[in-house]
Parts: sequence; C-alpha cells; structure tokens
Amino acid sequence: MDPQLTSLIILLAIFWFLVYWVLGGVFFAAIALLRLGRIRMVRFSCLFTLLALFLGAGAAYGGVARSQTDVLSCLEEAQSKAETVMAVFGCGFASIFGVFLVGAALLTLGGFLIMSISKSKTKPWIILEEPQEEILPEETVSVETQVPESKFF
Repeated sequence: MDPQLTSLIILLAIFWFLVYWVLGGVFFAAIALLRLGRIRMVRFSCLFTLLALFLGAGAAYGGVARSQTDVLSCLEEAQSKAETVMAVFGCGFASIFGVFLVGAALLTLGGFLIMSISKSKTKPWIILEEPQEEILPEETVSVETQVPESKFF
C-alpha cells in the first residue's frame, strides 16, 4: 500500500475510533439508564472500547482500500496541486464514509450483543419509585397516656 495512504489510514483509524467511542458510548449510556442500571458497567465499557477500536481501525483500512482504485484513477487525471487534493478527498469520500456507516451499524449491533452479555441479575441501584409501605391501622391512644418525646414540649 502507498505510504501516503498509510498515514491517511492511521489518521482515519484514530478519528473513527473516537467518533465510535464517544457517540456510541453516549447512546449506550442512555440505553443503560432506560434499563434502570441492570448492567455490569465495567465489563460493558471494556468490551465496547475494544469493539470501537477494532471497528475504527477496520473501517479506516476498509474504506481506504475500497476507495484506492477510485482515488488512483482521479489522481491520474489531476494536473494541479488543488486537483490532487480534491481527487483524494472527493473521489474517496463515498467509499470511506460508506464503510464508516457500515462500521457504525456493526458497532450498534455489537453494542447490544455486549449489553446482553453484561446483564446483571442483581437489584438495580437506581429506583425511580419509592416502595409502597403497608399502612397499618393506628391504635387509638388517649391523650393522657401518651408520653411526650421531648422534655420541652
């Protein structure tokens, strides 16, 4: 592979990893809150980070490899420096971004799979409703037999 494309792959891999990790992390954090915290967060976070790293590098390599023939044909037709830059970004954009979207779909499916692996059967730590207390019938106590709780009142 061309050395210039290798630096593009490394740059895209870092960028795609960060985008997958941040946006996917926010999405799955919202999903975890909706499921009332019944998930082992450390296990999910570690596996999700590894999945985002793997898919970011794979999407970068796959996108550049898939767009390489289009970019090379556009580079042959380029005559100036500006046309060369536009050939690299313009001709390869559809393939690179298309592979990015496929990676995002795989990240979503993989995230749900990791979430199902990371389920916890313990009681949730977020309880939105207060538990219902049984109302016991009050015993009738006369005012004279009550012992004051405080010596001042």
